[in-house]
Amino acid sequence: MKKTFSVVFLSVFILMTAFGGGSSESSGPATLEVAVTFNGVQIDTFKEIVQAFTDETGINVNIVEYGNDYENTIKTRMASNNLPDVFMTHGWSIARYKDYLLDLRDQPWVSEYLDAALGVIRDSDGAIYALMTSHSASATLVNIEVCEAAGVDPWSLHTWDDFEKACEKIKSAGYVPFGQPAQATLLVSPMGTWVAYEGEEYDDAQAILDGTYDWESYRAVLEDYFAKWIENGWFYDDIQTMSSADISERFAANKSAFYIGNKATFIVGCQLLNPDGEYGFIPLPASTDEGKELVAIGENDAFGIWKDSKHIEEAKEFLDFLARPENSSKLTSATGGMCSLSSAVPYDEGVGTELYQEMLENCSDHNILYDNLFDRKYMPNGMWQIFNNAAAMLFDDYSAAGIDATVSYLKENYQNLYE
Repeated sequence: MKKTFSVVFLSVFILMTAFGGGSSESSGPATLEVAVTFNGVQIDTFKEIVQAFTDETGINVNIVEYGNDYENTIKTRMASNNLPDVFMTHGWSIARYKDYLLDLRDQPWVSEYLDAALGVIRDSDGAIYALMTSHSASATLVNIEVCEAAGVDPWSLHTWDDFEKACEKIKSAGYVPFGQPAQATLLVSPMGTWVAYEGEEYDDAQAILDGTYDWESYRAVLEDYFAKWIENGWFYDDIQTMSSADISERFAANKSAFYIGNKATFIVGCQLLNPDGEYGFIPLPASTDEGKELVAIGENDAFGIWKDSKHIEEAKEFLDFLARPENSSKLTSATGGMCSLSSAVPYDEGVGTELYQEMLENCSDHNILYDNLFDRKYMPNGMWQIFNNAAAMLFDDYSAAGIDATVSYLKENYQNLYE
């Protein structure tokens, strides 16, 4: 019986090993699940880097692309505590995801972070939850050729009053001042230059942060500026139905002048459509002569490791590979950001860095504030989609009643989400 039992036990053990049973893990190469927000040329470049990583290490990578559902999908996976081994934090490594991420402050590439990058990526206790290969700078994108044709010097624009005068010239010259969709970017990014930052027309920063904001200053901005811009025909007539491709194609074809609240990633697509196009990047104007023009800094390409991943060592190896100068600079060039690691800066030939450096040279006399993105600093989690909806509401009806409805919608959702 002992002999029979031994044979049976050995047979079962062999079967369990062969089919991965029990607590033993497969001896084969690990497969990392990596979730990304990339598309177009960005995902193509990323796949090239990933293939090089697999070729070198033997570690497989399963890239998952959630597209427009990325944020909601990651939130759903957070709720079930079943996240990808590595996932892009898209600006929220600290504010939203840190309880699910591995603290990476001891990794070798951390010492290479530029100061501007550390201001975005490092938590108050010193923790760092993501490898940020590039950071973004959001402000106003400019079609230089359109501005020149209209007799506008974009580098001389300091206040929103200056900006409006430029838009009048551009419209009179037969161009569309604002070449952008009716989306959250339009209502979120410039708002800090009116209602939050020091020296601006309204100083409601503390009320916004403590949940007591009454949205009256926001209403005033919609009435005094945005409604007038719509009434003046400074946006495309079909702004509500334009596709992303339409926006890029028209900007590249020199039909519009400005895209406020965006980053240089957008210009990457325009350059593919029109390699000879001339583009610029200027700060968002101030609302008063005493205010500061704004360049909003945020995470661009940032990758965190799920703290409960079964492949943490392989994931760290993957981030080390991405942090290599030749890889991080290649990715940065494709996504339009600016290198966040000092070792990669000499290799960075991306449009983001090019436009940023031109801005520094041409705007040396500007009083510029570099701060976090307005919604990430001031708004409760979940407001981005609310602003998307509000933009559509405003363009449907920009009358006094329409503005009332838009502001009421924003205020109600802000209060609910804040609570």
